Amino acid sequence: MTTPSISTVCFDLDGTLLTYDQDPDAVLATAFTDAGVEQFCDPSQLWAAADEVEDADDDIDFLTKAFRTAGEHHDGEIDSPDVLARAYDDATDHAAVSFRPGAQTALERAREHGRVGLITNGGRATQKQKLASLDIHDAFETHVYAGETTPPKPATEPFDRALAALDAEPERTLYVGNSLRHDVAGARAAGLRAAWFPVADDRDDRDDHDPDHVFESLHDLDGVL
Repeated sequence: MTTPSISTVCFDLDGTLLTYDQDPDAVLATAFTDAGVEQFCDPSQLWAAADEVEDADDDIDFLTKAFRTAGEHHDGEIDSPDVLARAYDDATDHAAVSFRPGAQTALERAREHGRVGLITNGGRATQKQKLASLDIHDAFETHVYAGETTPPKPATEPFDRALAALDAEPERTLYVGNSLRHDVAGARAAGLRAAWFPVADDRDDRDDHDPDHVFESLHDLDGVL
């Protein structure tokens, strides 16, 4: 059976189209210091713990659960993970972001080809700072802030909402993201085709999820379209 052509492309934001400019080690160290907590994890351990967070009410709740999980895994003594979460958020400049290589070209190519949407885990206020900093808010015809307006990815609801807003068919929609657990698994469960664009540390972590495409660069999007 012939694979349907792609008519719509949706993107993840953090780690896919952009990266933070701040030194993650410095941000985390500042958060522990400001919260008065002895540091018990490094950034990679924190975000590994964050991958285990299934649901959150907002960005602070997500960070609270991530720090609590990291503490459980790494023998951290933490009585108030919410204080640490707020210190981490305060130490983070959400406007200090840069495009991942090829991101601008990929967005332009996707817009030339068809309809384009954003499906990102994160609160609207936080994510809009990043979009404004890179001047790409209007590059997307719809914005789904999962975790605020829907359950977070990998729930299928964020993908379903984007498809409805774009009047798109799931089998003709490609979702591009850097997380196997949240992006690839969620997109595939919702019936979309999934392209995995991992950051360097994640390239060997294939897990149990099977993307339709693996991008070495966002320039690879052109070959799929």
